[in-house]
Amino acid sequence: MVASSSSDRPVIVACVAIVVALAIPMFFIGLGSWALADPDEPYYAVPAAEMLQTGTWQVPVFRGQPWFDKPILFYWLVLANYRILGVSETSARLWSALAGLLGLVAVLAFGRRIGLCGWDALVAPIVLATSLGYALAARAAVTDMTLTLLITAGMLATARRLAGGGLRWAVLAGVAFGLAALTKGPVAVLVPAMALCGYGLLTGRRDIASVPSLAAGAAGFVVAAGPWYVYMAVAYPDLLVTTFLQEGNLGRFLRPEHATFPFYYFVILAAALLPWSSALPAALARAARAGSRAREGSAGQQPRELFLLCWFGSVILIFSLAASKLPSYILPALPPAALLLAAYWQTRLARPRPRRPAALWSAVGGVALAAAAAAAAVWSVEDHGWQVALTPALVAGGLVVAGSLLAVLAVARGSLQSLLVAQGATSVATMLVILAAALPALEPYHSTAPLVRQLRDACLTDEVVGAYRVSDVSLDFYLGRNPARAGRIRDLLAMARLNPGGIWVVRTQDVETLLADRRVLAELVQRGPNRSAMRMSEREPHASSTVGQ
Repeated sequence: MVASSSSDRPVIVACVAIVVALAIPMFFIGLGSWALADPDEPYYAVPAAEMLQTGTWQVPVFRGQPWFDKPILFYWLVLANYRILGVSETSARLWSALAGLLGLVAVLAFGRRIGLCGWDALVAPIVLATSLGYALAARAAVTDMTLTLLITAGMLATARRLAGGGLRWAVLAGVAFGLAALTKGPVAVLVPAMALCGYGLLTGRRDIASVPSLAAGAAGFVVAAGPWYVYMAVAYPDLLVTTFLQEGNLGRFLRPEHATFPFYYFVILAAALLPWSSALPAALARAARAGSRAREGSAGQQPRELFLLCWFGSVILIFSLAASKLPSYILPALPPAALLLAAYWQTRLARPRPRRPAALWSAVGGVALAAAAAAAAVWSVEDHGWQVALTPALVAGGLVVAGSLLAVLAVARGSLQSLLVAQGATSVATMLVILAAALPALEPYHSTAPLVRQLRDACLTDEVVGAYRVSDVSLDFYLGRNPARAGRIRDLLAMARLNPGGIWVVRTQDVETLLADRRVLAELVQRGPNRSAMRMSEREPHASSTVGQ
């Protein structure tokens, strides 16, 4: 961080306290109040629970077998929470919330380095904390928030080294990037490497590739990530090479697993940065102009807007080139985006009123974008048949639109403080609506937890044999064991022959087909909107013949 005088330290402490206070409603309140959502969250929560049960910590374990979909670090963090707090949704998600909070502190520190000092340093963490995409990611038991924190920490340490800091900053950057590679793999190296290569080419800075810095960074990286990867290469070479590198990383980069559309990440950025996203194009353009005028090409010069642009651009470019795309992939782009947005609003609203038309247009664009997002949310709810979530969607959308209208008034007055209050307060209110109403209403559509609760209330969970054409891993988490799986009717019949009268979790859309199937004796036990429970046995051959007659 920038060296601070004793008179500046109370302001820093107050800024951190405000950041923590804002993070509590956005990241922590109600963290375990809704079930783990398939398909992603249980894929981390269940292996960590199996590691706890088996006493295994060297490698992730899934359904009794070593598993390498992602590296080990996030599983260790969840496992630590389980040991301290017990196995629960809160324990599975707690580290993501903490990583989100630490990310705000890192952005606060970064803002001070690029000149957002005093109370102005609060703008970037407020923008980031109240961006709905970042806040929702901080409430999910997935790796993306941890990856984002570690890349942010690594880029902060790199900037400190480039500004004339000692080699210890290069070591710390290497450690951060190594831990990021221990969280999600090669992408943790690709993002900073591309960002720094681009920055070096644009500025002509040779100190980026200085031998001492590279050696110190490599040493930190190897210390952080090397031991576990070496262990995996020796103990489980097939998992490392075939499953993780070839299928998991290279395979997802080259082969699409998820259908997308052109300019996918433009839409995702607009949604993730709500209610701030309408000003992002202007903030990027301003940063490009400022970066071209700034003298960042000298050794020891503090990296500023151009550094942030390269960081932001590397994330967008890498994941845009990848064939597989998911909304959470570009989460590491949000910290530099928040810093660029903070610099834009701080500069625009510090100018005299006649020089603020561009900022006003950005605010007006925010109203249109908020209205479009609200309409899209309502349409999505209706299109999926989630009528129970229609009212929360309308209320949340209305709040975002109202906040954007208040933001226009704040910008017209030239008040940055009013802008932060308007957008921040409406984001907090929107998040509380999502937590209190939207997520509980959608729970039966995204998790098997409600169905398992109904079976538990009826004392039937011990009779659950397996799942037919259901891949939901949340079933393993809430049953506390790994039920059998059948993907074809003949497999179901074979298992039902061994466990006659056992209960199976099935897709609700398959219920009528199974009830009508002459090969199965089926009885509906519990019906849900997405998953149902049926008691099933194989029908005796003579019974099938009798039915046929």
